Amino acid sequence: MQKDKKFTLLYVEDEPLILENAILYLEDQFTKIYEAKNGKDALEIYHRKKPDIIITDIKMPKLNGLELCKEIRKNDSNTPIIITTAFTDQTYLLQAIELNLVKYLIKPILEESLNEALSESFKKINNGEKSVVRLSKLHYFDSFNKTLFYEDALIKLAPLEMEFLTLLIAQKDRILSYQEIENHIWEGEYMSEDAIKTLVKNLRKKISKDCIQNHSKLGYKIKLLQDEKQEAQILLLQQSRLASMGEMIATIAHQWRQPLTHLSFVFMNIKKTAKIQKL
Repeated sequence: MQKDKKFTLLYVEDEPLILENAILYLEDQFTKIYEAKNGKDALEIYHRKKPDIIITDIKMPKLNGLELCKEIRKNDSNTPIIITTAFTDQTYLLQAIELNLVKYLIKPILEESLNEALSESFKKINNGEKSVVRLSKLHYFDSFNKTLFYEDALIKLAPLEMEFLTLLIAQKDRILSYQEIENHIWEGEYMSEDAIKTLVKNLRKKISKDCIQNHSKLGYKIKLLQDEKQEAQILLLQQSRLASMGEMIATIAHQWRQPLTHLSFVFMNIKKTAKIQKL
C-alpha cells in the first residue's frame, strides 16, 4: 500500500453508508478524495479535477459505472479505474476487460482485495504499465485480474498455468531460466523436465503456440503480439537503419574509390542481419 500521500482519488457510490465507510478507510492514503453519488456527477468531477485513481460502482442512477468508464476511456486510457459491484455476470467482466480496468471487486469488498487493487493502481501510475496484453490477435490476458480470453470467451487456467503465464508476462523482456521457474512455480521444490514440458504443452493449447519460446538449455520467454503502432515504429526504425548502412557503405566505397557494386554483397549481408536483429 502507498505510504506517502501524493495521489488523488474519485470514489463513486450511490449508497451513502458504503461511501462514508470507504472514505474513512481511504483518507489516509490520498491527498484528496472526491465523492460522487452517480455517474453524471462523477464525470463532471473527473473533467474538473483529473483524479489519479477512480473507484466506481456499476449500478448507479443517471449514468452507470460502465458507461462512466466508457466516457473516460474515450480520451484517457491511462487513469487506473477500479470497479465495485454486487454483480458477477460474465458480461460485466468482459466489458471491464475491454475498458482496461485495474480490478473488478465483488461486494462486500474485502480489505485485502481493495488494498491489492490500490497497490496495482499505484504501480501502474509509477511504471506506466498496461494491465491487458495481447498474446495473439484473438487471445488477451489481464494480468491484474488474472483472466485469459479467446475473443469473448473466458479461458480457464489451472493454478500452475496461471502462475507460469503471469511470470512470463512480468518478465517479458528476458529469458526465464529453469531455476527461476522452479523457484517461483514449484517454490523451490524439485521440478522435473517432464513437469515443465507438460506445463508448457498444456498452456500452449490454450494460447497461441508460438507465444512461449523455448531457448535450449536456457529457459523460456514469452512473445507478445505487438500492436500496429509498435510494428510501424519498428519498421520505420529498421528502414532508417538500413538507409544509414547504405550511406555508410557508399561513403566507404567512395573513399576506397571502388565501384559500389564491389560492395553490394556486404550490403546484402547487412540487410539480412538487420531483418532478424532484435531491437
